[in-house]
Amino acid sequence: MTDRRETEDQIQYDSYWNLLKKFYFTYLNPKKGVFFLVQFGHIIGAALTLIPPLIIREIIDEAIPSGVMERILYLVFFALGIYLLEAGTRGFKQYFGHVVAQEITRDMRNDLYSHYQKLTLGFHDNKKTGELMSRVVDDLNRMQEFVHHGPEALVGSLALLLGTVGVMFYLSPRLTLIALIFVPVLLVFSRFMLKRMHMAFRETRERKAIMHDRLEDNLAGIQIIKAFANEEFEFNRFSFTNEKHKEARFKAIKYMSILFPGSRLMNAFGILTVLSYGGYMVVIGEITVGTIVAFYGFLMQFRVPLLQLVHMTEGLSRFFASTERFFNHLEIEPDIKEKTRGWQKPVQGEVEFQDVHFSYQEGEKVLKGINFQVGKQESVALVGPSGAGKTSIIRLIPRLYEVDRGQVLVDGINVRNWSIKDLRASMALVMQDDYLFSDSVAENIAYGNPDASREKIIEAAKAANAHQFITELPEGYETPVGQRGLKLSGGQRQRVSLARAFLKDPSVLILDEATSAVDIQTEKLIQEAIARITANRTTFIIAHRLSTIRNADEILFIEDGQVKERGTHDELMAKDGEYSRYYQMQFAKEQSVS
Repeated sequence: MTDRRETEDQIQYDSYWNLLKKFYFTYLNPKKGVFFLVQFGHIIGAALTLIPPLIIREIIDEAIPSGVMERILYLVFFALGIYLLEAGTRGFKQYFGHVVAQEITRDMRNDLYSHYQKLTLGFHDNKKTGELMSRVVDDLNRMQEFVHHGPEALVGSLALLLGTVGVMFYLSPRLTLIALIFVPVLLVFSRFMLKRMHMAFRETRERKAIMHDRLEDNLAGIQIIKAFANEEFEFNRFSFTNEKHKEARFKAIKYMSILFPGSRLMNAFGILTVLSYGGYMVVIGEITVGTIVAFYGFLMQFRVPLLQLVHMTEGLSRFFASTERFFNHLEIEPDIKEKTRGWQKPVQGEVEFQDVHFSYQEGEKVLKGINFQVGKQESVALVGPSGAGKTSIIRLIPRLYEVDRGQVLVDGINVRNWSIKDLRASMALVMQDDYLFSDSVAENIAYGNPDASREKIIEAAKAANAHQFITELPEGYETPVGQRGLKLSGGQRQRVSLARAFLKDPSVLILDEATSAVDIQTEKLIQEAIARITANRTTFIIAHRLSTIRNADEILFIEDGQVKERGTHDELMAKDGEYSRYYQMQFAKEQSVS
């Protein structure tokens, strides 16, 4: 069973308005004071921008002809004061606008990351890491930009445009109509080019994602690439994706190279038309030279807010798309839900499976009626061919997946009734290729108990036979292990994982192929560590090597999702059944070597 997975149209909103309301009341409302103050700043800033051209008109038409220097200086310093006030307003709205956008993005990112952690492995099994990272990083970065620049374009640009047209009409209605002749053409041209530019940028992002996936795969698999001498093959594949990204980027640059010079040229046509006709109006005495200069100033600042408004309409569609994807993911319900008042007490270690059926995908049964009981501090080995269902069984104990039918009991209580945090806090898993974080050795061991002292960390390392090799590392316990622990050997990683499990001091320990793919000497060290770590705790062991399982209190032979046989090694060998035949095939050679 898996979490409910989203499609692009899985969660439908009645309208974009409802989606906007959801965004506002969830994330923007707590910061509405500063947000609306910033919007008021946009209006004040637009109003201040309209004043300097009028002052210049006054200087040209009145102050200079009057010959009164005090009046000229007064108007100049007044204009300077307006520019300083406008700069301060711009700085205020820029800073606090970005602060609000950053805080909203932080909250949304935290919520999405927290939700991803709550979703079960069934969800993550069906998702690429790059896709989820894109939701957390790229989508929210685009939303962050729009949260600030969208209202700025809508409020600030609209206020500036309306104010500019209003003042121009006040100065000369006829000249204003002449000046606005090119606006419809500029709007159509800008919208046409912006649409194609955004389509090109969308393709660029898609190509970038493909290139990112290819690069991530190649860097993570660099050992395999080198082992197979496939450097040239992989370079050609990466070079191809890189070339496609370049082509998409060039297409976007082409439209940018047409849009901005083209819009500037159209604006220049408007300015030249105004100067020509305005000059004629000056000659016949209808307007003053100062009025033409003011018109020129207004027209020079007219194009930018117009483009911002057109650009905002494109950004709005991307904002709604990103917001809808965000809420779609946030509203995916986890398949495994925590009970409001789950059972909270230390786990003793008794585990029982009662008629457990399980499948990862509907209709594809992995476990079929599993029944067994394990007492406190007993050790059980799960043996069987690959794909029999051994790993699936142990994943159900800490409730990493939900059963389809039947129940898993821990200390006689259904795992569904336990507090998930308490249940998992009492268990530790050591897998075949356990994951180490790209931190120091000490930090990886302390992951089992983040509050552990250095003495406790060293004690755990000694118990796992890891202390000696750790002290021989360049920086000892502070040596970074590299991504996924690649700076350590397989056996060293296993022993660090065992130390991590030992430090956690679990009631139930689960070992999945903990001694596979290591040499005999390393296996001996791991076996000694396992013997110490498994003492006085319930232990589940999955292994293919006889040396790992023969001392188990009980062996379960798993095949085709069922428990075929159970008993000690000697009992099962005496039965001469399926386990005995499996042993003869898998373990005879190992025993003869030993």
